[in-house]
Amino acid sequence: MAEALRAVRGGITGLRRLLREHGEAVEADLRRVYGIRLRALFTGEMTWRELGVYLRALPADSATRTAMNDGKPEPTAETVVLTDVFDMLQNIDWHIQAQNAEKKSQLPKKPKPYPRWWDTGRGRKRHSPQRQARIKDAQRRAAERRRLIAEGAIT
Repeated sequence: MAEALRAVRGGITGLRRLLREHGEAVEADLRRVYGIRLRALFTGEMTWRELGVYLRALPADSATRTAMNDGKPEPTAETVVLTDVFDMLQNIDWHIQAQNAEKKSQLPKKPKPYPRWWDTGRGRKRHSPQRQARIKDAQRRAAERRRLIAEGAIT
């Protein structure tokens, strides 16, 4: 949010661009959260600096933050903690079921993590080109082996 409020040429330019792109959401949030009308900016009752301060302090579930995030709401701290707790409980349940399975074929599938729309995966490591080449080579060899087994050439 802070990056969107700062354009290359300064804060007011960024705020003006934000108002052009998401003016309705800004107006709704100013009224809902602070009880201020956006027109106060143009009547002189509010300065551009004050507008920037108000917008930076908006809660995560505000319409402005959601609009700036392509319609996806930002997670609150509670949302992040609850998704972690959900995943932990799912894993505990999975471990208990796996421990009590009598046959290997009865093992349950490992649970998938709760979807985190806010996690775009930018911080995750990518495989190096050498590792990708080794993975592709291993996949090719496995496919060739499956073909040979299906033809009966090897057992």
